Amino acid sequence: MNTIYHLYDKIFKKILTLSSKAVINLINGLFNTNYPLNSNIQYNWTEFENDELKKILADTILTINHKQSYHLEAQMTNDETIILRVFEYGFSHANRQAVNSENFYELKFPEPKIIYFSPEESLPEEYILKLNFGTQGYFYYKVSSFIFNKFSTEELNQRKMVILIPFKLLKLRKTLEKSRSEQNLLVYSFYWQSERLRAVM
Repeated sequence: MNTIYHLYDKIFKKILTLSSKAVINLINGLFNTNYPLNSNIQYNWTEFENDELKKILADTILTINHKQSYHLEAQMTNDETIILRVFEYGFSHANRQAVNSENFYELKFPEPKIIYFSPEESLPEEYILKLNFGTQGYFYYKVSSFIFNKFSTEELNQRKMVILIPFKLLKLRKTLEKSRSEQNLLVYSFYWQSERLRAVM
């Protein structure tokens, strides 16, 4: 199962490199921004190690026009602990980009979004992490979800988020499991859809 999830993860990253215009449209659709289609995109796919020396790779952190960063976390199943990982990835990115002024350091976190490709019907639309700073008080770190299966192909097209349309093939997963190698067929299907997507962008 982890192999399949790793496969989806690689496909998600591959699709995000096919068309810069499609990526900008995706960011605009997910975060209600209005970046021009010729905006600059910086991909921050950097491995880092946590305190236990385990390698961690955030799904995708993109920086637009060298100013604002966006963290896209793709999920296949519901995971209540994902808020902890998103915060950890965001902190690690902010720490690498820390700004040192005369009186303080500034950590600027990327704007996060969890993209759920899960067929589950009951998925949280928002996660909240309560940060306790003792005498300095509390801060609530919030991460909203984009639940892919709530949107039809037509709706994705209207929102100019066509870059995600190949993931509609996930609905065929159970059918593919009955007769052939799920992994081989999904690889072929996603590759075919990705090439079609690249051709029309």
